[in-house]
Amino acid sequence: MRIPEQVKEIVIFIYIKGSDGKLIPNGTAFFVGVKDQKKEDRFWVYLITAKHVLCEKEDGPFLPFIYLRLDKLEGGTEIVELPVVLSGETQTVFFHSDPTVDLVAIPVLPDQNKYLFKFLPEEMISTQEQFKSLKISEGSEVFFTGLFLPHIGELRNLPIVRFGRVALVTPERVNWNGKKIELYLIESSSYGGNSGSPVFFYLGSDREPGSLVVGPPVLVLAGVIKGSFQDIKPIQVTNTSPIAVSVSNLGISAVVPAFKLSELLQSSDLKKRRGSEGE
Repeated sequence: MRIPEQVKEIVIFIYIKGSDGKLIPNGTAFFVGVKDQKKEDRFWVYLITAKHVLCEKEDGPFLPFIYLRLDKLEGGTEIVELPVVLSGETQTVFFHSDPTVDLVAIPVLPDQNKYLFKFLPEEMISTQEQFKSLKISEGSEVFFTGLFLPHIGELRNLPIVRFGRVALVTPERVNWNGKKIELYLIESSSYGGNSGSPVFFYLGSDREPGSLVVGPPVLVLAGVIKGSFQDIKPIQVTNTSPIAVSVSNLGISAVVPAFKLSELLQSSDLKKRRGSEGE
């Protein structure tokens, strides 16, 4: 099945400053809109990405600034600086209460008269209950859209789309670099720059094994790319040389479940912020 073009239009790229001071692409982010409880036609818009995309390395420390590469309505792109403020009245970055959840939500709405982008409505974020009702299991089809470092796009952000299938759904926490984290796994390789990419379930009429389901395909947010599992193998060069290692991609990516994003967006900090600003 062809994917809707709009799922690429919610995606932007995140840059950081390299050691030489030049901006380099570091990850993917996407916009989500939470409907205002007081005004039906109003949304609170958040930029969502993996927490480690904002860090010097996976476990921190956080960078003072990140840079958003946005498409302009008139053509071309523009880099917008965003301060990374972790607490206080000017806080810009919000976290899940579970520190192992590799997600951040950044309240930001670019100028819609200047920049071209769309946001994903909150109701498209899959819940734990939908996992059961949609019969999500190993073999269910997924795709994600994100940054492709060899070709980012000269005139526009050009996210690529990678396809795959669910490889493991488990109630157990998965071991990731020595930490137990709530994840599910997909059979689809992710590489540098894919962290923070939105992952979607795109379920057709054959989504229930052994039968056909009548109705249109179901498209919902499945989660957010955390990264790929790596396999480290020793390489024997000579008998007198130190043992070198090679790192290969196992073709399995870790995904932070979408319901963790729902928990973050409905956290007391963000609900309080929406309530106070909506008055």
